[in-house]
Amino acid sequence: MRPFAIACGLLLAACSTTPAGTGRIAPQANFHYADLRLDDPAAQDILVVRVREAALSYCREHAAVVTPHHRRTEAGYCPASIRAQLLWAMPPEVRRAYDQGWSRSDRRMR
Repeated sequence: MRPFAIACGLLLAACSTTPAGTGRIAPQANFHYADLRLDDPAAQDILVVRVREAALSYCREHAAVVTPHHRRTEAGYCPASIRAQLLWAMPPEVRRAYDQGWSRSDRRMR
């Protein structure tokens, strides 16, 4: 399986990190997509769920570190920020599949 992971990205400066050379790695949000047929609508919907779950899982552990103090009362701030970074870092074919799944899920919410 191809895992997909990002480090804190633009938020890396806000992440709790250890000095260089200590062997510690910055926290990552990750999800898998290699088992999905990216042209299949059902798989695209699964991809949307996996990205959402990756962002939520990351934020359960690291929200206090990556969320600015004045935004900590906004429950959706951290997941939305991490989701945006995951989207930015996705290979084009994964992003297209995600966008198609997101478009369908967005219509279902209305």
